[in-house]
Formats: sequence, C-alpha cells, structure tokens
Amino acid sequence: MNVEVHVTDLGLLLGSWTVNVIGTEIRKITALQCATGDPSRPHGRTVRATEADRDRWCSATDEFLKQIRALQERERVASQHLWPPFQGRLWWRLRYALRNWSLRRSYNDTAAQLRSDFDTALATYQEHAGDLPDYVVEFTERESVRRAEEDRRDKARRAAVLTTATGPVWAYELVVSPARRSFAIWLPSLDGGQATHTGMTANQVQAALEAERSEHPYTTVYWDMQTRRALEEGHGSDVLGWRSFTGVLIDSHPYDPSKRTMPSKYHSGPSSDYGSGGFGGGI
Repeated sequence: MNVEVHVTDLGLLLGSWTVNVIGTEIRKITALQCATGDPSRPHGRTVRATEADRDRWCSATDEFLKQIRALQERERVASQHLWPPFQGRLWWRLRYALRNWSLRRSYNDTAAQLRSDFDTALATYQEHAGDLPDYVVEFTERESVRRAEEDRRDKARRAAVLTTATGPVWAYELVVSPARRSFAIWLPSLDGGQATHTGMTANQVQAALEAERSEHPYTTVYWDMQTRRALEEGHGSDVLGWRSFTGVLIDSHPYDPSKRTMPSKYHSGPSSDYGSGGFGGGI
C-alpha cells in the first residue's frame, strides 16, 4: 500500500544558514528535492509512493542533513579567526593569537576539504534519492490524468442526476442565525445529508421559499456544492438552472437595506461559510 511522502526543497528544510564555504555550496542546490515523512516540517507537495521508497528517500534526506550540519560545525571551528567579537577585539587578538595564526595557515586547505566532503555527501544523497524528482513528475502527471477522469465521471453523474430532478427528489432546510436567514436547497442524491424537508419537487421547494420570503424578504438562497455545480454546468448558473425547474428567476442574495454591507452583484455561489458543512454535506 502506498503512503504519503512530503517533498520539499533543501533550502526550506535548512531554513537559514551563513553564506560561507558550506553556505555557498548549499546556495547552489537550495532547490534540491528532499523527502520527509513528517507533515509538520516545511514541504511544498505531497506524493504517494511505496513504503520502501518513502523510507529510502527520507533516510537519505536525514543523513544528508546530518552531514551538512556536521560540515557546518567543522567550518565554524575552522573559521573562528574570521569572526572577532564586536567588543574586546584587542583582547581577543592577543588571547587567541596562536590559534588564529594556525587557523589562517590551514584555512584554505580546510575549506577545500570541506567542499570535497560536501560533494561526497551530495553524491551519496543522489545515489540513494536521485530518482525522487523524476518520481514527483511522474506521480504529478498520473494524478493529473486520474483527476481529469474523475472530474469527467463526476460531471457526467451530476448531469444524469439533473435530468431526473423533475420529480420529488429535492430537499431544503431553513437556517436561522442571529446574523441572517438562509434557505438551503440540494439534491440528496448528489450531496447526501439530512433534511427536515425532503422528497419534494422543485416547485414545492419554490413555494416554501416564497412563503419564507413573504415574511422575510431578504432570506438568502444557496444550493449545496454538488447541486450547485450541476446547475451551473447544465445551465450556466445556479439561479438559471433553478429557473429551468420552477420557471422563476430568483435573486439568491437580495440586498437588505438594514445591513451595512453592500450587496454582491453576483448571484451564483453561496457565501464563504456554506460549503464547509452544508446540509447536503457536499465538498
């Protein structure tokens, strides 16, 4: 069974670093793709792969990070003569004169060795995880094809359900909160969910909406996610789709002059808080 692998760039995993010998080498490969099994670590994309591949990539990443930190520590020790303190510099030069002299003499050789060891660590990483970038591309392409096919099937299903929606197959629910009154409409065959009023024709739902608006003319109307998409795909918008069943073109979000907010000029789609837990449950 495939498991999730979180892919990120090396630079995101390291966070920040000093641009010195090792830092310069890191900067050349900040976009190197690495893997982590921890979703809390910074990552840019998630793929699915075999557990063996996930463990191999993650182990290679962890070992590479370990080697980088060890090299950074070696460089820190080898470059202490380059970082005098902000205060007490004369005292520092006198106290560490012999050490600094020794470090200066060997610094170029040390820097060359650090670069060589970094290249070795990078080569080891690529030996064990060099196939990760190609796998990400392949997985992304497969997912794109799969999702396109899934979207095609879902769209065909929504269209098929909509052609049979002339009978008692609709549901509605009145949602009352201190801020507003909302009239939710959906097709349970698309969005599921529970409703007080179900097994109704579109005209019966429209009659209930008109009764509600006879007392509360600014009650908003929305269609749950999959039902709304079916209406939009079949008729261009949710309100036009609703008119095809009822013969009535409604204003789904009438302007309430008692409210301070200005009305939206768009009538398709609900406000931002309806889809997360709508009565139909469609996402």
